[in-house]
Amino acid sequence: MSNNKMDLSTENLINCAIYALIGLLLVIFRAGVLGILMTIIGVLFIVSGIMDIVKTKDTVKGIISIAIGAVIIVCGWLIAEIVLLIFGILLVIKGVSEIIKVYKNGFMAMLPSIVTIVIGALLIIAKFALIDVMCIIAGVIFIVNAVLMLFGKKLA
Repeated sequence: MSNNKMDLSTENLINCAIYALIGLLLVIFRAGVLGILMTIIGVLFIVSGIMDIVKTKDTVKGIISIAIGAVIIVCGWLIAEIVLLIFGILLVIKGVSEIIKVYKNGFMAMLPSIVTIVIGALLIIAKFALIDVMCIIAGVIFIVNAVLMLFGKKLA
């Protein structure tokens, strides 16, 4: 017999359902979930800005929030693409500089740097394919976490 007892409290079941739903959305829609998330965040900024203007009469803060929300909705993927490109370039530069430092120590010492360069190159060349893979991995982790939470355990 196992000492693992299922935690069927309402709060835990709701948390498990949320984790499982997020996991399924990430696995099924992959990077598409990020687009939905950016839209939701943009709308929340706009609503927050409207609330600032109407309730607190803080028009400057409200206009800034509305502008940020509009930029996230309209330019979210462009911003994400630029960030991924810059991050990929920085990873390649880091990998190359690490190889220069450790190349005398042999191939095994250079292996982490080579992996860094490959990941950086993938971010530059095939960024959205890599995002899809990362979303699937994150989705599986969320689903596993949902199941483990039923038994009072958690991965992260």
